[in-house]
Amino acid sequence: MQSQTITQTLNIFIGNQNGNLASTGGSLLTIALIAIALITTSILTWRFLAKHSKYTKHTKHTKLNFRSLSAIIFLSLATTALAFNLPTASATPALTIASDQTNLTITVPEGGGTAQATTDLTTSTTNPTGYKLTANLSQPEPDISIKLKGGDITTSTDLTAGAPALTLKTTTEANPTNTPDTTEVTLEFTIDGTVTPGTKELKLNYSIADNEVEEELATLQSFTTAQCNTLPTYTGSNEEAVIELTDTRGDNQIYQVAKLADGNCWMLDNLKLGSTSGSTLLTPEDTNIASNFTLPQVSNVGLADYDNPGAYGPVPGDTGEGVTNYGYLYNWSAATAGESRTSHDETAGNAPYSICPANWRLPTGGPGGEFSALDIAFGGTGNGANNGEPNIALWQHDGPFKGVSAGHWWGGFYGQGGGGYGGLWSAMAYPDYADGAFAAYFNSGVVSPASGNGTDRYFGLGVRCLLN
Repeated sequence: MQSQTITQTLNIFIGNQNGNLASTGGSLLTIALIAIALITTSILTWRFLAKHSKYTKHTKHTKLNFRSLSAIIFLSLATTALAFNLPTASATPALTIASDQTNLTITVPEGGGTAQATTDLTTSTTNPTGYKLTANLSQPEPDISIKLKGGDITTSTDLTAGAPALTLKTTTEANPTNTPDTTEVTLEFTIDGTVTPGTKELKLNYSIADNEVEEELATLQSFTTAQCNTLPTYTGSNEEAVIELTDTRGDNQIYQVAKLADGNCWMLDNLKLGSTSGSTLLTPEDTNIASNFTLPQVSNVGLADYDNPGAYGPVPGDTGEGVTNYGYLYNWSAATAGESRTSHDETAGNAPYSICPANWRLPTGGPGGEFSALDIAFGGTGNGANNGEPNIALWQHDGPFKGVSAGHWWGGFYGQGGGGYGGLWSAMAYPDYADGAFAAYFNSGVVSPASGNGTDRYFGLGVRCLLN
């Protein structure tokens, strides 16, 4: 947000009995003297040129010289006028006070009275959401009160030092051509009869500030590590730390995202990618893959499969909200975008790709993996099974992980619901079991971030993605 402030000095002269109206703040005598000096200089310059010109005797050229004199005088006066009307400041947004109005002199008879002055403010901005113009009294004088009217303030309103600034104008969009906008401000002064004679100085600040440009919510695919780093850590109670991002794939699901205790940004919802009416084509532009991958149709029937992708849902009891927002379940081949026991055997470690959005991925698994690291950051041990540890509560739906009991699938749905458990795939093959992979499990009494005995790859589990 950009802003600009201009200070106007108001000189109240107490004791002049000749009037009580505000002057423009500039000296007319000074301007007149400058103009006379310029005209005199122009005449002398013309006479000098005429005297030394060999064409002086010719009437035709004498007339031209008179025209030259007129042009010189005009340009001189125009230059003077321009100098006195230069803006007092320039910026984006732009705020200027009309010529000779940054200092106003107001004369009031001794014994008190009233006076009035008018100021023209010119404003503009290129900000697409417009600007706000305000005024406040920054330097008061005892026993001198000031009121302001102008712009959106239609009745004279007190200006008091230390009080919130008065809003003169608010615009909601930029002028398409950035044409300056003029606001006339009328100042009214009341001077108490007890004020001693002399000059009193008040200062008035006019400020213009661009309206905040509401940042559009990023998509999962465009969300960056730098943006993640600016988020506060989500503790489970500070809901303002949770943001919502849209997945540009499929039916544009919206997911909650937060930075957790390990310093990483996690999805707080299980992935719900796919369609119950057909397959879904994923590309490297929108997904964590190197080449196009087709996710099969989501189904609630089928055969357990180790090596071919499978997506299962809707999970029975899924309301799409809160603790029962289960998402879909995927076998490990689907979660890893097509890996099989042949393409990625038990010795291969973490799968390189997944069905997570571009810039996101499956967490690494096993002891020392990212599920274990999160468990340790939550105060656990990160081991295969943490029975009864206090940090278990942090994995539940009302904790920072917002865990949901989606259960799992192996030819049918099992274990979902309040009394069930949640299972989440990692990217890592299980080194001692050719048919397995690491996963994280939790329920109300146990957290197993490293699944010590491996999980069959044909199981349908949830997917939680982690920002790269």
